[in-house]
Amino acid sequence: MNTLYTFLAHYLEPLTSCFYLLGLLFLFLFLSRRVSPATWIYVSLTLFTVIFWLLYRIIEEYPAVSRWTERLNSPLVVIMVVLVLPAIFFKHSRWYKYFLILPALLLILSVLEIFHQYQEVPQGFAWFLMRPGYLIAGVISFLVLAHSFMGLATFRRATRITMVLVLIYGGFAFRQNYVDYQAMVERRVDTGKDLMVFSETTPVMKYEQRLSYIPSAPCRFSADGGYVQGCVMELLQRIMQLNFSKVARGDTVEMTLLAIALAALLAMVVLLFIGARWWCGWICPLSSLGDLFDFLRKKLGLPHLKPSHPLKLTYLVSGLSFAGFSLLLAKAYAHIDKQGAFLGCKIPMHPFCKICPGQQVCPVASKGIGAYPPLPGMEWLFGFFKIAALLLLGLFLFGFITSRRLWCRFCPMGMIGGIFNRGGLLALKKDVQKCNGCGVCSDVCPMNIHRVQEEKKHNNVSSFNCIYCLKCVDKCPQDQCLSLQFSGKIIVQSTFKING
Repeated sequence: MNTLYTFLAHYLEPLTSCFYLLGLLFLFLFLSRRVSPATWIYVSLTLFTVIFWLLYRIIEEYPAVSRWTERLNSPLVVIMVVLVLPAIFFKHSRWYKYFLILPALLLILSVLEIFHQYQEVPQGFAWFLMRPGYLIAGVISFLVLAHSFMGLATFRRATRITMVLVLIYGGFAFRQNYVDYQAMVERRVDTGKDLMVFSETTPVMKYEQRLSYIPSAPCRFSADGGYVQGCVMELLQRIMQLNFSKVARGDTVEMTLLAIALAALLAMVVLLFIGARWWCGWICPLSSLGDLFDFLRKKLGLPHLKPSHPLKLTYLVSGLSFAGFSLLLAKAYAHIDKQGAFLGCKIPMHPFCKICPGQQVCPVASKGIGAYPPLPGMEWLFGFFKIAALLLLGLFLFGFITSRRLWCRFCPMGMIGGIFNRGGLLALKKDVQKCNGCGVCSDVCPMNIHRVQEEKKHNNVSSFNCIYCLKCVDKCPQDQCLSLQFSGKIIVQSTFKING
């Protein structure tokens, strides 16, 4: 297994670059509108892959450039290229059943990886040891295979449960190897201390010269830091904390930190361009946990709040205000004195993380109520962080208990994703000629969006708040009226046919 992993890691490394993924997508988008038959498109994409692979190897001979390109690598990219994109574009092809052999083999390899790792651990060891590449391949392979025999609603539920298990429990349930597991245990020597600090929350996907994020809200304050670095707000705080005066002077350390952060930001933009706010509707673990409260409300037969426009606007402005103020505090952190204060005020390293409900909700979800972290003391910015942490936790609970995803209108991560809802590769399309304005889409929409129903002229009905949960597509009573498209390719469409 080690030999196979080394072989794959070496030869597939160029295909883990965000530049490769972006180039491949743009080339396909260009060719699909100008070239036929499809065979020529696939030949061109193969040729592009070979050329990119060769250029990547040539660049490796120049260390200064190579260090930058390596920071843009992610196992997510190669899995997207070999699994996700073919699953989208070959779904209705006669070759699709043969393609499914690949995810089946990758799933088997992922299971074998665990058994291989267990050969080197003490008897009675109860964790899963699996390198990130194998886990990502195994999870995506499972979902690709599951999609073949699941309906849309069931598949979405399976995806969300899977992502919660990985992103909430991945920090302690999965480690790269036994050495990584031992390092995790050493970081948590004081088992009676439930408050996690950054030194105790090293993510599984941890690299020396690279940061790993996904565009939703996975919290690194989950048990031992979760599986990825964290959310986009943590990344933005890292950038704000940089000392740009040192960067201007050419300080080597500060310039390296800037390069790492900018590479992570570029990778994040690529993922947002591909998935926009789909990450909120399918991947975000915080919203999945919040939906549990929404489920309980439904079971109790309680009505949900339909927020008025002023309330929606209040959430939007409040979310932007908290996010903006937190980023300003992160900027101030770069100028704290020896006592850890700025202008006499104590400021934590990552201000937004200290007030985000994720730091309180995710540890409890992963380890139980005893893992609820102690709140910041009143000495932190005159009690701002303590009060704001309680306020936002209450707002989070209120948002999901009283309504459907009201909190998602506040979430800064979701707002950033919403920017890419129009102009990205994903689009919610509507055949306006088939729509009879029945209003089913408005009734089932958790974000209370009415544009899908009301639009009478344009076929692109994507909107800033849409989380691409696809409940409107699933419930639409008009055949082929609504569809989700990726780069012009229909992924799923409404198929319910009215009899008679």
